[in-house]
Amino acid sequence: MQRTGLFLFLVFAVLFVSGQQTDSTGKATLFEKAPMGLVRFYFDDYYYLVDKDCAFKSIERVSQFLVDKNVFHADFRDFDRNGTVILTGYHNKGVKEGPFKAYHPDGTLKWEVTFEDDKPIGDWKYYYPDGKPMLTVNYDEATGRIMAFWDRRGQQRIKDGNGSYTFRMPFAFYNEYGYPFFERKGRIRNGVPRGYWTTHMIDPNEKKILYTEEIFNDMGVLDNGYNLFLDARYRTPMAILPISYFYLAERLLSKPCSFDDHSGFNTYLSEKFSAMLSSSPTLTNIEDKFSYEVALDEEGNPKDVTLKDSLGTKELNRYLEMVLPEIPFYFPSLDETGNAVSDTLTVHGNLSINDAGQFYFHSFRIVREKQP
Repeated sequence: MQRTGLFLFLVFAVLFVSGQQTDSTGKATLFEKAPMGLVRFYFDDYYYLVDKDCAFKSIERVSQFLVDKNVFHADFRDFDRNGTVILTGYHNKGVKEGPFKAYHPDGTLKWEVTFEDDKPIGDWKYYYPDGKPMLTVNYDEATGRIMAFWDRRGQQRIKDGNGSYTFRMPFAFYNEYGYPFFERKGRIRNGVPRGYWTTHMIDPNEKKILYTEEIFNDMGVLDNGYNLFLDARYRTPMAILPISYFYLAERLLSKPCSFDDHSGFNTYLSEKFSAMLSSSPTLTNIEDKFSYEVALDEEGNPKDVTLKDSLGTKELNRYLEMVLPEIPFYFPSLDETGNAVSDTLTVHGNLSINDAGQFYFHSFRIVREKQP
């Protein structure tokens, strides 16, 4: 992923003069002029800008855009692949104002909320595809409070901010455990989680595996979280509300048109490397690049991993070589018929170390010999 805000500001001048737009390589079309002085933006499912011809393009936004401020302005509409409106709202020079409404693919209302000075106010109401109420979250206070919840059978489980909560959500991006969904379960008191909560991984056959256990205090703050898969404690709780990605559109971030980027696998590599190599008291203020080769079988299992372009010091390379074998899987390459094949991957990455010696791995990119 790359920051494109400054880039967009520069190329919009070209867009309005010539009607054409390309990225820094002259290839990607991330937005185009639309009728009546509007601009059409191209996003993937998670509101990252992508090329208009990318297979992962799934959302088009039509809106005014203020070039000098690099922000959306006035009414906008987002459309899915079929041309169905999935989100409407309003920006006042980049600030969300007034009613926002999202829609299911069949056109029924998915959720509705009112923004004031870029913040939700009042009730954020969610609905099932059949139009029945699902969830009400109130934002009259600094943080949202769950005030009502109905299960899929229409039974109200939370009323006036009190009751039991069981909610299933998909993993948005790649996770090494291979489970597509997770389920959050616990009690709600005065609109916030209270007491003992669990998270279960759920496989396609509906088998549930306990993933995390959490204890929330009377204020709804996580006192203790434990990840059973990692045998580790944590302090930031997992999400308990439906995740809305439309916020990301305002950041104007882009992704290359590759499955490794779209699936979140490159982000997973960044988080995996950064977690395993967190800091060093002897290494500070370093910016460096590296690459390594992976011999991959047709099932995505690495058979041989070799450091190719090394980092600047022996100590850093020793750390890196310890981490490389810990990545258990890569997405296999596909041939022209869509069948998985063995391949050799070259993985490129960047390492930043700040003045406190903290490591941050980022900007991962995978090049495949047998697949463009």
